[in-house]
Formats: sequence, structure tokens, C-alpha cells
Amino acid sequence: MCCRKLIPLILITTLITFVTACSETISNTSEVATIVPTKPATVNIELPTMIPVQPTSTATLESTSTTITQQIPTTTEKLTVTSTSTPFPSPTLTPDPTSTPTAVPAATPTPVPTATPISVTPASVPPPFTGTVWIPGTSDILNTYDPTFFRSLKKITDAPREMFDRRTGSFDTVNPFLFEADFADGLKIEVQVNSEFETPDSAEAAALIYLYAVGQLPTELRQEVDTIWLHKGNEDFGGGNNNLLIHHERGLTYIDQKVLEEVFLHEASHTSLDPHHYGEEWEKARSDDANNYISLYAKDNPDREDIAETFPMYYALRYKASRVSTDLLRTIQNTVPNRINYFDQFFSEMEPAPFARDTSK
Repeated sequence: MCCRKLIPLILITTLITFVTACSETISNTSEVATIVPTKPATVNIELPTMIPVQPTSTATLESTSTTITQQIPTTTEKLTVTSTSTPFPSPTLTPDPTSTPTAVPAATPTPVPTATPISVTPASVPPPFTGTVWIPGTSDILNTYDPTFFRSLKKITDAPREMFDRRTGSFDTVNPFLFEADFADGLKIEVQVNSEFETPDSAEAAALIYLYAVGQLPTELRQEVDTIWLHKGNEDFGGGNNNLLIHHERGLTYIDQKVLEEVFLHEASHTSLDPHHYGEEWEKARSDDANNYISLYAKDNPDREDIAETFPMYYALRYKASRVSTDLLRTIQNTVPNRINYFDQFFSEMEPAPFARDTSK
């Protein structure tokens, strides 16, 4: 009886054990099946550690992972590289003119006057000349046959005038013969001739000897000349006081030496240039020239003769270069280049005189 009861119990237990074993087998078989993929899995690519040139919208940073999923471009796509440090220049980019200037053909300059600046720092040198009026080969800077601005001379009423006479070294009130000289550029000069010439005709004849040469001076050198004092005597000419001082016997000597015009260049520089050009700018130009002087006369009298000695050389260089030697031109340029630059600011275009001398008489 006891055995009969145990047999069903054993059978039930055996059945339960079998069913359990079958279930575990089925479960294990299903777990293995999930290991075999049914479709390709997404490929995740780790980017190398580098600073990206330019971030793209197709690169996604997963917040829950350090892996970045990047879309690989196809062969028809173009990678655009943008650099913030060294951009590639556009082929049509116009170069900066300050770094690569474009050469532009310049018009042919008028040879006279030549206003080309000379940027030379000269060495300190002794004055090359004693006085610029007396340089050999310069008596033709202006000559007898050059045209003139002088147009006419007319007699005006005589009246007392104060005149300087170098023979006495004093200003004296005298009663000279008076004339008015007229020039084509509109300037006029009162000519005061010492009464020692005795007659108006003699006074006029003496004045006419000099007025043609005075008219050969550029307008800028006659701008401040209001009067001419004409005396007899063999004394130096003079400038200043809005005047040109002439001593007749010395004038005839200058004519024989062919330097009358050059003497007037010098003296008229005193009259018309000295009052306006001595100053800080002139002193700077002189300093930039290493305190060189064109002549010993200028060096010995720097605040009185420097301009009057230098300007005739400037005039020769800029307006009469064909009449003087190449060596002289080079000496002028090398000795006072910054004074030349200074004069260029004011006298780069001086009007030529209109009237030629009548050589038929």
C-alpha cells in the first residue's frame, strides 16, 4: 500500500524534472540566436584628437557617450577648408599698393625748370668757391642777348629823395632825376639818378644801360625792388632796402667782365628774397646740408650772404643748366641739396621773359 502511493509521487516528480529541463534548453537556444545579427550594425568611428578646421552640422556629439558619429562624405562631395589664421588669397585680389605698387608710366617732364627733389645727405666739405659771381664759366647764366621783361622808361617829375651813396657810406637827401621803369609782368620801379649826371638825357642814357639787364631777372627777384639808386663812382653794387644800388663806373667794369647780369642776380636776391626766406626753414635746410656753404663769402656771412650766394646757383641748376658745366651742376647738387629743395618749394616754375633784345641796332 505504501509503495502504491509512492509510485505516482515519483512519476509526478520525474515529469516536473523533465519539463523543467526542456524549458532551460529552449531558453538557452533562444539566447544564442540573438548573438547572430539579422542586419548590419551601425559603425561608430572614433575621431583622432585634433582641432577641427571647421565644425560641420553632420558631426553629432552623443551626450551619453564619448564616441562621435561622423558622416563620411561621398566622392561627389567637396570638403571646404576654411582657415582663420592664413587664408588663401583670391586669384582676383588686388594687391595692396603700399606693399606691391603698380608702376604707372609718368608723363615726360618739361626739362626747364627741373624740379626733381634731391634727397642727399651731403658730407661736410669746405666751400667750393670764393664767391658765386666769379666762378669761371658762369658769366653766361644770363647774357646780353637773353630776353627781358623791361618795356619802357619815362621821365616823371623830379622831387627830393633819400639815397644811399657808398662813396660817403651814408643816406643823403638829394634832388635826383626821376624816371619810372615799366615791366611786362606789371612791376614798376622808380629810377633815381644822381644829379651829378647833369642832364635828364644823360641820366636816362645811363639808366637804360642797366634796365634791360634788370628786366632779365625773373619776376620773383624784382618783386620787392621799388627803387634804383644810380650814382657815379667805382663802388660795389648793393641790394636790400627795396632797392638796387648801382655805381656807374663799377657797372661798366661788370659789363666788360660779362658779369653784370650775375651781379644783379645776387643783389636782387638780397632785396626780394632775404626778407622772406631767412628763418627756421632755411636754417633747417642749411643744417641738413651739414652746414656746408656754396662759397666762402656765404660761410663768412651766413645770415647775410647765404641766400644771395646760393640762389644764383639754384637758378643756373634749374633754368640754365645747358650753359654751365656738368661738374659745376654736380658740385651745386652735392654741396647744398637741401637748400635746392627749399628753393624748389617757391621757384619751381618761373615765367620766362618775353622780350628779346633788338640786335639790328
